Amino acid sequence: MNPQSTAAKTGPKFTRGEFLYTTAAALGSLALFAGPKANAAPPSEPAVKVASSGKVYDLRDFIHWILETYEPSVRLPGGAGRYARSPGQTGTELYGVADMACILYTLNALKCSAPERAEWAAAFQEFQNPDTGWLIEKKKTHDPLHNTAFALAAMQLLDLTPKFPVRLGSEFSDPRAFLATLDWRKKVYPESHKGAGSATIMTLVPGLGSPKWFAEYFAACDALVDPNNGLMGVDKPAQGDFDQIGGTFHYNFVYQHHHRRLPYPEKRIDTVLRLQLPGGYWSPKNRLWLTLDAIYLMTRTLRYCPYRMDDVCQSIRRALDAVQADFYSPEGRKENFTIELATHALTAAISIAAEAQQFFGAQEVITEMPLKLVLDRRPFI
Repeated sequence: MNPQSTAAKTGPKFTRGEFLYTTAAALGSLALFAGPKANAAPPSEPAVKVASSGKVYDLRDFIHWILETYEPSVRLPGGAGRYARSPGQTGTELYGVADMACILYTLNALKCSAPERAEWAAAFQEFQNPDTGWLIEKKKTHDPLHNTAFALAAMQLLDLTPKFPVRLGSEFSDPRAFLATLDWRKKVYPESHKGAGSATIMTLVPGLGSPKWFAEYFAACDALVDPNNGLMGVDKPAQGDFDQIGGTFHYNFVYQHHHRRLPYPEKRIDTVLRLQLPGGYWSPKNRLWLTLDAIYLMTRTLRYCPYRMDDVCQSIRRALDAVQADFYSPEGRKENFTIELATHALTAAISIAAEAQQFFGAQEVITEMPLKLVLDRRPFI
């Protein structure tokens, strides 16, 4: 049963137990929407062993708040999957529907019957252009490639595919040429939405990507990693910058999905550690997403390069201290999850917790049910 079904009987509130422990009805085959079953991809490398620090990050109350307070505040009438991107808004948006799919999946709460799954499909379908197949938000906040990749990745969590074929133009046929059109000097982060978005679409849509295309794509990306700092970019400072962290993260989850390794791992860890601010974040203006980016770069690099482990652990715990105080706390929730794109921000917040729990273990990052990072099932966030 999906949360929407419970609401129809009891009103907008529902219990956490209804989210987590209701037995899902058997999923039927939807001829129009059903895609092939996709299991979670195994991690590219085994998780590293981390010594306990004695610290505890208890997220149970935060998760209760998501399921019992936040989700009803953005849920809209009309069936399962209809969500606004911020509390108080009255229209569905792509970064409401797709983000809530990601959040509920992370919390093991994306449970739905066959009819509810069809309602999720209809909610996503509102955003698809029948001519191009791209899924586009109504009010622009991100590049269309980010829209489409993010939506397709969210649909994959429900084993859904869009009604109309997704097409990519001839400009994407040569990955080297396409990547060369991006700004690698000043906009590695924002342009990564295009570079990683195109590769994600190639990955998720059967028949679009080929072994040759991906071989050329990864060869071009490898060449863009700066040997001075282990991050992607051209003519960047030798010590690296925040633009490179955000950008490299987006390519790194594509690497992870395809079981590839970014070069210069030690330099990358050195750089990410060096760029952390005293307060625990990597950016005072982009505290959640850049923190997820930095943590993921370090934890996934450590899986094949055990380097400066103690320093990385201290760094991530400093970040968790900050996020717990500023976002997971009752005060932080009120301040940060009522703004525009609040649901998208919540995806970052719970994904930080999911990656930290994988790294430190459930004895340190405590939840009632283990968290599932969406990036371990498919690329893009």
